[in-house]
Amino acid sequence: MPEFRRAPDWDQQADRATRLTDPVVTVRQLSRFGFSRRPLTRIDHALVFSARDGSYTTYLPPLRPTRAAAAAKRYTAVYEVDMGVHPVREEIALPSDDDAFEFTAVVELAWRVVDPERFVASRHRDVPRLLIGELEQAARPVTRRYPAARSAAAEEALLREVGARGTLGAHAGLTADWTVRLHGDQEVVGHVRRMRSIDHESTEQIRTELLGKEHDAAVDRRARAQDALQTERAAEFEERQHLLKLRQQRWQHAEEVDRARALLELQQVNAEKIAFYEKYLEQGGVRAWALHLVNHPEATELVASSLRQDQLQVVRSQLELAKELLKGDSAESHELEAPKQHAFQALIDVLDQYLPGVTAHSTAEGRLTVSMPREAARTAPLTKLPGMRSDTPTTFPGWQPPPGYGSTPLAPDGPDDTAKAPAGDESAEEGAGT
Repeated sequence: MPEFRRAPDWDQQADRATRLTDPVVTVRQLSRFGFSRRPLTRIDHALVFSARDGSYTTYLPPLRPTRAAAAAKRYTAVYEVDMGVHPVREEIALPSDDDAFEFTAVVELAWRVVDPERFVASRHRDVPRLLIGELEQAARPVTRRYPAARSAAAEEALLREVGARGTLGAHAGLTADWTVRLHGDQEVVGHVRRMRSIDHESTEQIRTELLGKEHDAAVDRRARAQDALQTERAAEFEERQHLLKLRQQRWQHAEEVDRARALLELQQVNAEKIAFYEKYLEQGGVRAWALHLVNHPEATELVASSLRQDQLQVVRSQLELAKELLKGDSAESHELEAPKQHAFQALIDVLDQYLPGVTAHSTAEGRLTVSMPREAARTAPLTKLPGMRSDTPTTFPGWQPPPGYGSTPLAPDGPDDTAKAPAGDESAEEGAGT
């Protein structure tokens, strides 16, 4: 492998990651025996040797000249050429149909050296500038035909027409893959963007209004539906409340009617009771005591004793009155004639009463005597009243109440008729004898 003893005259100190504008990495001047044992170059670089007659010999990787061949041809210099692919991105301005506006072109290139000998002979040192210059020369006549607002049409025409002219940098031993993207003038772009923003805002506002109306309509429909449901629910509730009130009123009316009917029935019962008691109380004490016995049959002895006391009190009152009238001290004889007759008659009526155990006798002088035999109370047969219990005291048969107790007194059958009086009551006998 050839080696050089001298240092290179030109060295970019480039490696694979270095962005190159000149693919010639190193340049060395050679003497006749200028090879050294140091490595000449990297394996992926090409070597271009120049001779004294101006000819070039190229050794593509991985070929390298031998020391004998280099010494025999007497090379004067060697160029180390990078044959890798190098990307480039540039922005250039292209004219439009109006000089006031320009196109902004974004160019993306990927170039590499395909003919190292031709590139070295071309003496170019800035490959991106070479390629972009050729592109500008080919693109300017194309973009001149289009206004700045028609960047898309200008870009299409540029790609078509410039691409048909051949590969960029072919005369310098280069090949390049490229693409261009055109933009309008920045003011035009700003204007278009502002107009587009206005259109977008207007469209957004219009859509917002339309959708807002639909939203408002949907909200209104929902509110109306809710109002209808609430109204229906309120009406149903009011109807149920009305039915409940009607039912409560019917119940209250029925209760009042029942209460009034019960009160009326009670009043009727009380009226019947009043009439019943009034009838018996008006007829005298015997009727009243008989009513008491109906409700309280166990009080027969008390009733009989009370009747007997009432009868004796009446007899005493009548005898006292007759006695006062018969004395005749308070008035003339002709004035007392009629009252005396009434007094005698009352006395006779009293004495003619059939009292149990009491007898009345009329003497020859016209005087009446009342006696109560001792044997009458013991020998008089006793009978039980109908409906009376066995333990109820018995009453005397044929006994009738005295006047004033609701019955008519019995008329005497003769001077020997007797009326029974209660046994053992001597006050009544003494009053009648007087």
